[in-house]
Amino acid sequence: MRGEEQLREELQEFQKEKERIRNIVGQIGGSNSKQNKIVNTLLIIIIAALLILGGVFNRITPSLAVQVAILFGVIKLIWMFYESQRASHFQFWILNSLEFRINEIYKKVKKIEKELEVLKKVEELKQNEE
Repeated sequence: MRGEEQLREELQEFQKEKERIRNIVGQIGGSNSKQNKIVNTLLIIIIAALLILGGVFNRITPSLAVQVAILFGVIKLIWMFYESQRASHFQFWILNSLEFRINEIYKKVKKIEKELEVLKKVEELKQNEE
């Protein structure tokens, strides 16, 4: 029973850590933040206004309206790539740190296994002497 309770505690701790990391990645750019929503809405409004002014009201030439709308569309794509790159870089950094720690733990486990084998041999020798 104690082992099962310990596993549940570890699982809850893991879930908390996972949520904390998810929130950090979201702040870096891994999810729709308030800033992203504002920029997206602003660019969509500008593009729609340009197309309406150029196509419906003929305030500016339709070809200029389309060209500027395409320009803002490209700006939006660049913004998306930038945000995605930030999140990917942060996730790579986390994975790299985890790999480094896992390698350290692996080395320690191997060292402990070797020491355990030596202790077993010493114990066998003691038993054989008796």
